[in-house]
Amino acid sequence: MKNFLQSLLIFFALALCGLIAFQWVRETELRREIQRLTDTVHDKSQAIIDLDNRLRHDEEEIKRLDGLKNELTATVKSNNLEIARLDKDLEKANAENQRKDKQIEVYKEALNTANENIKKQNEEMRAQNEEMKKLAEERNEIVKKFNKIAADYNELAGKWNKQQEDIAAKNATNAPPKK
Repeated sequence: MKNFLQSLLIFFALALCGLIAFQWVRETELRREIQRLTDTVHDKSQAIIDLDNRLRHDEEEIKRLDGLKNELTATVKSNNLEIARLDKDLEKANAENQRKDKQIEVYKEALNTANENIKKQNEEMRAQNEEMKKLAEERNEIVKKFNKIAADYNELAGKWNKQQEDIAAKNATNAPPKK
């Protein structure tokens, strides 16, 4: 019996060693599985943290872009109002330009008419100047004739006076005595 017990003890010892080896292998695989799951949990936790950070960053970017969009929308509205005002101003300016163009046309017509009148007046003045030259020449001719006639008259009057003096001188010597 002693052998049996020893054999049984050895058998149980070997079975216990086998069981320990089996548990140790199983425990190692479980620890690997736990480590793998821990790594997975850690990776997922890190991914969640990264996603949370990304989410916060994206939310801030969305807020910034929303604010920028609102500013741009306000700018577009103010630009549209400014464009509408400028369109009105442009229409006014165009209407004023058209009115001034018409006024310029009227002034051009008036200027052309005035130029035509001035040309006619210049022609009339030339004709009057020529007429004045002719009248001046005629007057000069008449003055020359008058001066000649006056000279002839003076010469005749001088001759007449001399003749009267000569007659008076002859009569003075031939005159009868006075009573």
